[in-house]
Amino acid sequence: MDRSVLIESHYFPCLEYFSLLRSADKVWIHVDETYVKQSYRNRCYILGPNKIQALSVPIHRGSGKVPTQDVRIANESRWQNNHWRSLASAYGKTPFFTFFADDIRTTLYQPYNYLIDLNLALLTKCLELLMWNVEVDFWPRQASLATASTIIDQRGKIVGKNHLSENSQFVPIRYIQAFGKDFVTNLSIIDLLFCEGPHADNVIRRSIFGR
Repeated sequence: MDRSVLIESHYFPCLEYFSLLRSADKVWIHVDETYVKQSYRNRCYILGPNKIQALSVPIHRGSGKVPTQDVRIANESRWQNNHWRSLASAYGKTPFFTFFADDIRTTLYQPYNYLIDLNLALLTKCLELLMWNVEVDFWPRQASLATASTIIDQRGKIVGKNHLSENSQFVPIRYIQAFGKDFVTNLSIIDLLFCEGPHADNVIRRSIFGR
């Protein structure tokens, strides 16, 4: 039986997020949830020369409760240039930067009006670079889970600023990072891909329950 996971949309998701998807055959992205400010939905965390750095996608959120699906990106700020400069500065000398850089940069620089489209494209690309055979799609708006017993609901499992969630199955496995002597856990998948390349899948697999 196929394993399907329902989860919210994140920007360059953290490793705990990918641990939830590791054995999935299909990933459904929840589009009808209310957008949460200062969350992983529009930001990720990387390790730069000055320790942990947050990359945030600027948005036009509007007032009141807004579904994540309707959140527009503030593209007038040229945020892609800032994010790419930060990524290149942090990971330009890592072993696998040149191996993945073109794919990631090309995907990042596509024209996106909505945050959820950007996040979907980046998630799909990262799954491809991990060589995971996973289909990704949007969960139909206002669809019910009542009759979808085979879908594993992982919404709301990952919260907080670069901290592991309570009762998480994810037990970080150390790998060689670009900066610092102290290992930093649960950064964006970007950190693992650039530092470990084809070994990234093995790190994530071993991180599930610490096996």
